[in-house]
Amino acid sequence: MPINHSSGRTLTLIGIFFTLIIASSSEEKNENLNQIDFEVHSGYFVSNKFEPKKPQSFIVTAEQKSFDSAFGVAFVQGDKSNRLKEGSLQSRLVISAIRRGSFFCEFDVVSLTNNEGELELRYNTKKKKSQTAEFSCPLIISIPKIDYKSVKFIENGKLIKNLEK
Repeated sequence: MPINHSSGRTLTLIGIFFTLIIASSSEEKNENLNQIDFEVHSGYFVSNKFEPKKPQSFIVTAEQKSFDSAFGVAFVQGDKSNRLKEGSLQSRLVISAIRRGSFFCEFDVVSLTNNEGELELRYNTKKKKSQTAEFSCPLIISIPKIDYKSVKFIENGKLIKNLEK
C-alpha cells in the first residue's frame, strides 16, 4: 500500500498477517465447563459474636438464621452495596470467607467451579496493614442452590479450607 511521505518519497508498507492460536489444556477446558455463576455481596459486617477469636472463618449456608448469626447489615450514607435480596436464601446458597486481624482485607474472586459436587472457590486477597485497628473482613458470594459434597477455599493459590457438607 503506497503512502506519500512529506519529503516527496513514496513509502510502501508491506503487511504481514498471522494467526495466533491459543491452545488450552483439557484441565482449563473442564474448568470453564464447570464454572458456576456467582454474585458477590457487600454492605455487611461480621458479628462480633461469630467466632471472634478465630483469624479466619468459613461459612456455607442456605438458611437465613445461620446467615444472620454471622452477619449484620451495615448502612452508610450514599450506600450502593449489593445485598442479598429478601428471601433469596430459599433459592440461593451463600459461601463466605472471613479474615480477621490488624489489616483490612480486600477480596478478588478468580473463579468458582463445580466438579461433581466438589465446589472450588478461588480468590486472591490483598491486605492493608493497620497500626491502630482490628478488622473482620468478609467475602460473601451467593450461587443458585445446588447439591454439593464440599467447598474448597483456595486463597492466593493455596488451599486453606475444605468444608465437607
